[in-house]
Amino acid sequence: MTELSPILKQATPVTVDHGAGCYLYDTDGRRYLDFTAGIGVTSTGHCHPHVVAAAQAQVSRLIHGQYTTVMHRPLLELTERLGTVLPAGLDSLFFANSGSEAVEAALRLARQATGRPNVIVFHGGF
Repeated sequence: MTELSPILKQATPVTVDHGAGCYLYDTDGRRYLDFTAGIGVTSTGHCHPHVVAAAQAQVSRLIHGQYTTVMHRPLLELTERLGTVLPAGLDSLFFANSGSEAVEAALRLARQATGRPNVIVFHGGF
């Protein structure tokens, strides 16, 4: 039998069936307030109709376009929109999908900008 790793401990014994708005519903129909918001992923709530429609429209055209390899119109449009609301002096953007990617990118960008290849690190820093 295959099972999930026992090393990863679950915070609750809840098995979710679906989500709606700020709530999660388990397989028995019980409702729970989702205080984690999917760890920030569902900041607009679970299954908001506008988000679902936008996601369906996008994945029907392109699921993933790695912008270090190819450019795509939605990314360019988002960049333009953000440029109209960012404070003066913030004129460069770098998109990442996780904190780990953002930290890695910051290290790479710092190395490239300074021309210094080495980075000092310490155990327990991240």
